[in-house]
Amino acid sequence: MSAKTKAIRTIRRKRKSYVRKAFVLSWFVCASMGYAAAQANRAEVSEFRRAVCPAAAAETIRVCRETSLGRRSAWLKKAEACKPELFRREVVPVRLVKVVPDKAAFQGWRAVPNGAVDSALRRMLKRGDMLIFDFGEHLVGSVAFRFVGFDKAMDAPMRLKFTFAEVPLELAEDEPPSADWRGLSLAWIQRETFTFDNVPSEVKLPRRYAFRYMKVEVIASTPGGKFGLDDVKAIAETSANEKNLRPWRAPSPEEAKMEEIARRTLRDCMQTVFEDGPKRDRRLWLGDLRLEALANYETYRNFEIVKRSLYLLAGTADDTGLVRSDAYERPAFRRGGCRILEYAAFFAVTVLEYLEAGGDRETAEDLWPLCVAQLDLLLNTIGADGVFRPVGKEWWYFIDHCPGLDRQVAEQGALAFGFRKTLELGQKLGREGDVAFLSNVLARMAQGTSRRLWNEERGMFVCEKDGQASYLGQAWIVLGGLAEGEQMARCMKTVLADAKAVRPVSPYGHHYFTEALYVAGLPREASAHMKSYWGRMVDLGADTFWEVFVPEDERASPYRTPLLNSYCHAWSCAPAYFLRSAKYAH
Repeated sequence: MSAKTKAIRTIRRKRKSYVRKAFVLSWFVCASMGYAAAQANRAEVSEFRRAVCPAAAAETIRVCRETSLGRRSAWLKKAEACKPELFRREVVPVRLVKVVPDKAAFQGWRAVPNGAVDSALRRMLKRGDMLIFDFGEHLVGSVAFRFVGFDKAMDAPMRLKFTFAEVPLELAEDEPPSADWRGLSLAWIQRETFTFDNVPSEVKLPRRYAFRYMKVEVIASTPGGKFGLDDVKAIAETSANEKNLRPWRAPSPEEAKMEEIARRTLRDCMQTVFEDGPKRDRRLWLGDLRLEALANYETYRNFEIVKRSLYLLAGTADDTGLVRSDAYERPAFRRGGCRILEYAAFFAVTVLEYLEAGGDRETAEDLWPLCVAQLDLLLNTIGADGVFRPVGKEWWYFIDHCPGLDRQVAEQGALAFGFRKTLELGQKLGREGDVAFLSNVLARMAQGTSRRLWNEERGMFVCEKDGQASYLGQAWIVLGGLAEGEQMARCMKTVLADAKAVRPVSPYGHHYFTEALYVAGLPREASAHMKSYWGRMVDLGADTFWEVFVPEDERASPYRTPLLNSYCHAWSCAPAYFLRSAKYAH
C-alpha cells in the first residue's frame, strides 16, 4: 500500500469519526432540549393541577384509584361471564377468479371470473397447479375441505400453500423480504403452507382467517399418485345475531349500500369482543370499541359484548389505574402495552353511552371509580394556561395515522370531550360531587383555547408551534365544546376549503370529522363528506370498509406495505351509525 493511499484512508477514518461525534453531540443537544421542554411542561401542568383540583378532589381521585385496583380480578370474572355466543354458518365459494393488473381498480388489481367452482372440484391436481376461490363476500372464520383420491393411490405427502385475502392485492403481490423488514410482523399476512399425508381425508385448517378470496397452490406432490379437492367451504362466525337486527329504511340506494357494507364491517369485527380487525390486530382497542358500540346500538344491539369489552379493559388496568388502550383475550386476559392519551379519556365516554343505550346502571356504577381514576393521569397534560402540553414519551398521542400532524389542537379538544362526558356521567349516576371540579377545568381550557389556539384571521384553531391547521383539530375542538356558537360552523367550513390543512387518513379520523360537522350544525356538509369518503370506497368495490383510505393514494399504509393493512376494520363502520341514528336523522 502506497503512502498516498494510507494518507487518504487515514483522512477518511478521521472524517467518519468527526461525523459520528457531531451526530452524537447534536443528538445529545436535541435530547437535552427535549428533556428541558418536557420538564418545563411538567412544571406548567403541576401548576394547573394545583389550581383546578382542590385537595378534596385529589383525595376522591386517590380513593377511586385504590377502589379500582381492588376490583380488577372481579371485573375480569364479569368479563368472562359476559362472553357472547358465536353464530356460525357455512358458506361455499361462488366462482373461481384470477387476478389481473388494472389501473382503474383499487390498488391496481382486479379479480375477474376464471371458471365455475365445480370445474376445480374432484379434479386431479399436480405440482404447480393454482386455484383462487371467491366466496362472494368478506368472511371471518375457518376453512374446511375434503381430499379425494382417484385410481392411483398417493405414495407421498402433498404440500399446499394457502393465501387468504380480503382484497385482490394480497393475492397478487409478494411480501417484503423478512431479513430486511423492520415493520409489523409479516406473520399477519395470511399465508400458510401445510403438509398433508392422507388421501382421502377431511381437513379443517387450524387458524381463523379474514377473507373473501382463498388461493390454493400445490407446492409439492408425487407423480406417483393422484388427489383432488371437494366440499370446499368456510365456516363463518360472528357474535352479531341477524335476528336482532333493527329494521331500517334507507333514504336512497346509495345510502343503503354504504350502510350494508358498514354493517358487514361491524358484523365481522364482532367476535367474543369487539376486535379492531379480524385480520390484524385481532384484539380489543378502546378507541375502536367506542365506534363499534355506537354502530351496534343502532343495529344488532348486543349489549353483552359491550359489557364484556368494558370489563376486560377495566380488569386489565395497570397499577397506576390507567385503562390501557388495548387488551387481549387469549390465551388469557392481559393488558396491551399501549398508552394512548385520548383513548383513556374515552373510557368514561363509552361507559356513558353504554348506560344511555342499554340502561345498565349497575355496570356504570361499578366502573365509575375507574372513570374518575383516569383523571389522575389526564390532568397532567394540561398547562397552566389551560392548553394541552406533551409531557414526555410515556404517552402515545395518536388522534389518527396522519403523517406530519401536530396533535396539540386535536388533543386539547379530545381531552375536553372526555372531561365533559365524565362530568355528564357523574350527573346521571348522582356522583357529580366527585368530579364537580371538572367544570373549572373545562372553563380554563375554553379560555386557553380562545387565547392561544384560535386564529381570527384564518378562522380556524391552529397549533402554537407552527400555526398548523388540521381537519381533526377543528373537529375535536367542536366535539369538546371549546368552540362557541357560529365559531363552530366557521372553523369547519374554513378547514374544508383549505387545501393545505392536514386531512385524516383513516375512517377513524373521518368518523370524528363527520360527527363534528353534524354537531356544528352542518348536516348537508356531513352527509356530503360521508358520501365522498365512504362512498368512494363503495365505488372501488369494498366488501367491508378499510382501516386506512387516502383517495389520492390507494396504497397508503402506516406499516410500509399495504399487505399489512386491515381491509375490514372496526373503526370504519361509521355509516351504519350516522345513517340509522335518530340523532343524525336525514
